[in-house]
Amino acid sequence: MSAGGSERAYAQRVRGLGTTIFAEMSELARRTGAVNLGQGFPDTDGPPEVIEAAVQALRTGRNQYAPGPGVPELRTAIADHQRRCYGLDLDPMSEVVVTTGATEAVAAALLGLVDPGDEVVVLEPYYDSYVAGIQMAGGARRPVTLRAPDFRLDVDALRAAITPRTRLVLLNSPHNPTGTVLTRDELSAVAELAIEHDLLV
Repeated sequence: MSAGGSERAYAQRVRGLGTTIFAEMSELARRTGAVNLGQGFPDTDGPPEVIEAAVQALRTGRNQYAPGPGVPELRTAIADHQRRCYGLDLDPMSEVVVTTGATEAVAAALLGLVDPGDEVVVLEPYYDSYVAGIQMAGGARRPVTLRAPDFRLDVDALRAAITPRTRLVLLNSPHNPTGTVLTRDELSAVAELAIEHDLLV
């Protein structure tokens, strides 16, 4: 960082991003002694058998850097889970990538799929890392607001947000942060628009 912590020290694509709401809320909770409800901090250490499995893995040499897309056994287990639970037939070696969390996964997807100038439709309010990921990829955010009290998707608003420059619809259900679960009709409408406009979802 340059003298004085100047914003100019940062690359243009990340200027103005600031910190995350999670960092702000965690610091506020720490400073005031409040219970931190802003981020997932479990109040237990987790199941003893999971902790023991991690210890055993470390003791038997599973403590080196993993391959970039993840260890083959884990990728295979993920593909098996997707097949068993959702009927999806994925090739674990070419269609499954392991990340350290959703934020990394979303950022990697945006960086790999969005070119500078592409538009990304997001359902607003949205997970705060979406802004940084879209901006770092050089994309433009196109929000579609989910309105209280029910936070349902307005398909007409989604249709209006799509332009010839739209590349991707960033979608999660249950929606973060509202918790809204999109209905089959809403998901079908998104799929129809994606097919019509050749969009990634």
